[in-house]
Amino acid sequence: MPSDDAHMGLGRASEHADVTDPETGLANKLHFDLVYRYLFLAGDRGVAFTVMLISVDEPSAPEGRLPNQEDIANTIHRTTRAADLVAHVEQGRYAVLLLGTNLPGARIAADRLEAALREHSFGPPAIGLATFNPDIADSAELLRAAESALDAAHAAGGGVEMA
Repeated sequence: MPSDDAHMGLGRASEHADVTDPETGLANKLHFDLVYRYLFLAGDRGVAFTVMLISVDEPSAPEGRLPNQEDIANTIHRTTRAADLVAHVEQGRYAVLLLGTNLPGARIAADRLEAALREHSFGPPAIGLATFNPDIADSAELLRAAESALDAAHAAGGGVEMA
């Protein structure tokens, strides 16, 4: 996938095979995990960030007609800021680390992304948001909160939910 010089954010910052998803050209799960763990530690130093989990895997899609992962990846990449890390973490699942973003700002970003993704899916995407705060015990707890919000979005039939 060709790189976009105008948007060389963390999601496309490296073309090293070990940290790049070959299907989408985005950061892979390993890349996400490494940056996330580092960023979580920086949260205690006042670095604001929000975890956004996105699911576009449509179980109701006609057989053999899943959303095009490359189109979805490009939409997410194009809709997020250059400073955000966009990762393809598994089939139909994406994660975005929204740097310097509180929950209200993340909601605005998620609403914008949801509208953009509707062009490429067979139903509304599900998006879960969770923002770092110093009371969170560890990085796994913040990811569980984002997963719970994503599960709530799925249960609601799509849309954006916040932890």
